Amino acid sequence: MFRVNDLEVVSIVTADLDGSVATFRKNFGLPITRSVENPGAHTKSVQLGIGAAQIEMATPTADGSPLASFLVEHGPGLYQLVLAVDDLEAARAELATRGIEVSIKPGADGTSCGFLSPTQTHGVRIALIAR
Repeated sequence: MFRVNDLEVVSIVTADLDGSVATFRKNFGLPITRSVENPGAHTKSVQLGIGAAQIEMATPTADGSPLASFLVEHGPGLYQLVLAVDDLEAARAELATRGIEVSIKPGADGTSCGFLSPTQTHGVRIALIAR
């Protein structure tokens, strides 16, 4: 049986990256731990540290990108939870026995991630990473 070890990232999509980061820093005193522009995914993000986890503020950098489409359809807010598991392949296999499909794809940092469909998780986008 696989185990979820930790909450790694809470990802929030926003049209106003600078404003969102400023608000979270002002209101909660969270430090910036990383800023990333990913031209391949057409995103720009800033991560704010909160304990061992991160709050990631992300914005699309091109119309028609997956993040831009999400923003148009759902508006700003929770985009995805990233959970650390002890064994990604074991998690995929066990979840498959429960009828939950996990698509393994490269994540933003190049490591393998398992993506669950939000239709199977009550509308919440979940990504699994091995840690």
